[in-house]
Amino acid sequence: MCGLPPYTPLELTEVYIDEDYVLVGPNKYFERRLELTASEAFGLSLLAAAAEDVPGFSRDKELKSALKKLRKVLGEGVVDVDVEAPEFLEIVTECATSGERLDIVYWTPGRNEESRRRITVRSVFTDKGHWYVSADDDASGSSRHFRVDRIRAAEKTGEFVAVRVDNVTIPTWFANAEGKTVAVLEIEPRASWIVETYPCQKVEELDNGNMRVELVVTSEHWLSRLLLRGGDAVKVISPETLVDVRRRVAKEMLALYDSKSSS
Repeated sequence: MCGLPPYTPLELTEVYIDEDYVLVGPNKYFERRLELTASEAFGLSLLAAAAEDVPGFSRDKELKSALKKLRKVLGEGVVDVDVEAPEFLEIVTECATSGERLDIVYWTPGRNEESRRRITVRSVFTDKGHWYVSADDDASGSSRHFRVDRIRAAEKTGEFVAVRVDNVTIPTWFANAEGKTVAVLEIEPRASWIVETYPCQKVEELDNGNMRVELVVTSEHWLSRLLLRGGDAVKVISPETLVDVRRRVAKEMLALYDSKSSS
């Protein structure tokens, strides 16, 4: 028997070792009917929908059966949301399994640049609604993470390496602010998705209902894209060099629009 405190039958699992076989019995906990809240059932249904889209998934029948039960918990008025898989999710997943190396064109939003890279995909994972690959990158000579929806092109090389199964460790994005700019933003409630999407170093609730956050800025270009998405619900408080980023970007976009209109 193995399990966790308080070591009751509901917490213990039976494990039998018989020569070359290891038999694991079902935990008593699963003999009870799970009582899920609507939010718990909704979260599970989203995970199940994501699992269905993973190339090579082989438990489709069982998953569909579980989804039917979840929909009963969610009740009427359920809206099906189709989450489109990134264009190159299938090919990176195949290469993680086969060991075939990939040539990719990758877009880096912080610099608004595309670069050509040869990578060896080691694992594919999802975090905060985005698909990523952990890969050996020839250009940098190190292991890097690439967001799959930022891959602009991918081509198999016909070159194979030994498959290595890496433990998937979700990275702590923007964890190290050393050498990077930290911006202070004031965010209205309608732009609270920023706090939910990006790891903030500090979040302070203000008396007017807004939030003041400290956020690591990877580049001015990255911040300008964030401000354009947030609109007038986001204001840069500091540093002084970034306070007028929105105005400058808006001016550049207007000039670009005028030049195209006059041509």
